[in-house]
Amino acid sequence: MEKIPTSEKPATFTNDFLGTVMEARGGAARPIIPILKATGLLNQTGAPSELYAQFQTDAGRPTAALQALRNGFGEIFRRNQYAHKAEEAALIDVIVAITGLPKKEGIVRYILTTFQAFQEYAKLAREDAKADEHIDASHSHDASPLPLLDRSDNGAGRLQLAYNINVVLPETTNVEVYNAIFKSLKANLLT
Repeated sequence: MEKIPTSEKPATFTNDFLGTVMEARGGAARPIIPILKATGLLNQTGAPSELYAQFQTDAGRPTAALQALRNGFGEIFRRNQYAHKAEEAALIDVIVAITGLPKKEGIVRYILTTFQAFQEYAKLAREDAKADEHIDASHSHDASPLPLLDRSDNGAGRLQLAYNINVVLPETTNVEVYNAIFKSLKANLLT
């Protein structure tokens, strides 16, 4: 995050740009581009968004960071609208409640540290109604959210929930590994 304001804005944010200009290499750098896309700093083709340009400016950085947090961590903000000001213990509790994982689980720590990378800048954001209500429209999953309560059936109110599941596939040339993964997904999640 600290390199974005001091480096040029690329036409497309690629792994080459990430490794050469941003000096982020290896396995730890692999999730950076998907995170920047999920937060709205990059669009789905990898091109920097207006939010990215805003983050590059000193005056716009706090607001852009707050918006990026809201885009990428919407469920955390649904549970605590001031999550960007929350202490670590409170954030861990929210992450545990959302994921159902134990506090000591590595994924909880990864989510927390990613959130905190943006939080460091977002804490200085000015609070106003426009920022609280705005969600970056470049995110298709945020631009037209599913209604949580559908009253179209004579007001009875059906609760509708939506889940996004990201599957990170292992690097392998053995097609049986993929077949086993997708068979398990079909058997356990799609029934």
